[in-house]
Amino acid sequence: MPNVKLLICYHKPATLFKDEIFTPIHVGRANARKKATPGDKNYQWMLDNMIGDDTGENISDRNGCYNEMTSLYWAWKNYDKLGNPDYIGLMHYRRHFVFREDEKIVYNIENFDEESYLREINYSPEKVYNMLEGCDFITHIGKVINVYNHYIENHRQEDLDLAVDIMLEKYPEYKEITKEYFAGDYSNFCNMFIMNKKLFFQYCEWIFDILEEFENRVDVSEKRFFISERLTGIFIAKLMADKSLKYKVLPISFIEDPVKIPIAMPVSNNRLFQVATTITSILEAAKGYNQFQFYLLNDGQLQEHEKQKFDKFEENYPWCKIEFVDTDVKEEYYPLYVSKALKGVNKCIYMSGNIIALQDLGEFYRICSTDDYYVVGTALEKYDVKTPHKELSPYILVLNCGRLRQHKMWEKSENDIKAGKNGMEIFNQFCENQIGYIPWYFVTRDREREAKDFILQATQTRGDVQLQATWRALLIYDEIEPWIDSQGVYSIFWWDNAVKVPPVFGFMAPNSRAIKVLYTKQQKEINEWGVRNWEPPYEAEVVQQSVQEHPPVEVQTPVEVESLETEKNTSTGNEEWRTYSLLGKLRFFYQHNGLKKTITYSCGKVIKGITGKGSK
Repeated sequence: MPNVKLLICYHKPATLFKDEIFTPIHVGRANARKKATPGDKNYQWMLDNMIGDDTGENISDRNGCYNEMTSLYWAWKNYDKLGNPDYIGLMHYRRHFVFREDEKIVYNIENFDEESYLREINYSPEKVYNMLEGCDFITHIGKVINVYNHYIENHRQEDLDLAVDIMLEKYPEYKEITKEYFAGDYSNFCNMFIMNKKLFFQYCEWIFDILEEFENRVDVSEKRFFISERLTGIFIAKLMADKSLKYKVLPISFIEDPVKIPIAMPVSNNRLFQVATTITSILEAAKGYNQFQFYLLNDGQLQEHEKQKFDKFEENYPWCKIEFVDTDVKEEYYPLYVSKALKGVNKCIYMSGNIIALQDLGEFYRICSTDDYYVVGTALEKYDVKTPHKELSPYILVLNCGRLRQHKMWEKSENDIKAGKNGMEIFNQFCENQIGYIPWYFVTRDREREAKDFILQATQTRGDVQLQATWRALLIYDEIEPWIDSQGVYSIFWWDNAVKVPPVFGFMAPNSRAIKVLYTKQQKEINEWGVRNWEPPYEAEVVQQSVQEHPPVEVQTPVEVESLETEKNTSTGNEEWRTYSLLGKLRFFYQHNGLKKTITYSCGKVIKGITGKGSK
């Protein structure tokens, strides 16, 4: 039997996988030792149960940058301490190979059972030995939409470009495989592999040579080397193209570890129901094992009975906790203030606006990494991850509160705040070059739907658009409120959750004026549909202005809506669509049917008027 060692990286206590093949290793032990306090049980558990990456020649103290790569460096430089294995591989405490060949999927393990897990991943030492017989390496291949774009949607483009430049300077023979790899949709992920000793040493010499030079060229004090994953993918792609090598492809598992998700939201006494609807959607979409900690920022004017309404969420959802943060800071400055207010929180989601969650936010919270940035969020204007100057809107932000506190965002912004400068302008300026965008597939924003003003001309049905949205994490209603625009394509998701809001919140009084303006404009759009060189008359800004001038009032029980008869001579210039003259009707008919049919229709009307028979 070959000697096989599969390193399993740990940075904190978790289910221990350990046998003749599985070899747990504590990554970053040098840093953990510095932070450990006397009697630290977690640190002691790591010492008692696994080897560390801090002995012999090592880079353990650079784990903050190198991540799991510190374990590979240690293995490369201290190979004899592992027993000089014929094969070596890497896995993670929550990610493992599933020992079934030729699958390119990820098994998400939601209800982890320690007793049955090894059977689920089809593991036994004998299976590994048999699988490696006559094999040079084993890899996992996952699918994304374009390998290069997938990286820059989640991390810094300039880091990847520099790493590739360094690689091609040192190893120009990788040029063609790199082009092919970045243009494709398949890659090795998580730096997971099993290689024979010869390939492993080639890999380590290659990748650490590149990473060392990368470290020499940039400031890595607040940087993590996510580039290593793409470099590993390039190396393995070249191995796979080598016809002399034999390999196998395995799927991987991912154990969904319960996480605590801090969410900060603004709330006021005239927006209780809207905030309750967003919270309802988050808790209804939750899988039940992640914990949600809501921090509701307010101006201190909320009455006690208004705060007590939110107790219903803690009563109905065991995975929910709610805390009120009273402050005299204006709401527009909340994104600047959150890191200051939540002193014990290092990463936090900030939400404002009418937002609905469609899926458990655990994946959103995990994948929206802030390790490269101060913040990632929704684009202020067009979503373009390649733009060097990124600016964010206040709708959804994932804040690296730890780094923002470290760089004293709140303290350094106080003078601009006193001067009355716009809150998000201050925020974007402070975070310049430290901003990332939330991947486009996590968020659907109404104003980014190109066909929103052309409902009758859309190439997709309403149902098609809604169906596409359901695999994304969040929907943002950032123009017209869904209780005003019930015709909105995505409004159904808001109403689906509104009916689940605890009854104690009541409902808000609909703004009849805003509804009236909106519906008359929509009818005008219908009337004018089909006109050559048609320009959309719909102006969301007018409706939004109406909403701002006549804000809805929070009430305890539903109220009746006043009559919505169209007003004559409204300030928005809407025509009276219900009172067309005969000439107007003929013009409308002509626009849709042409001259010939209009003449036929008109003659029929005349004949009917004279004889009582003919066209209807």
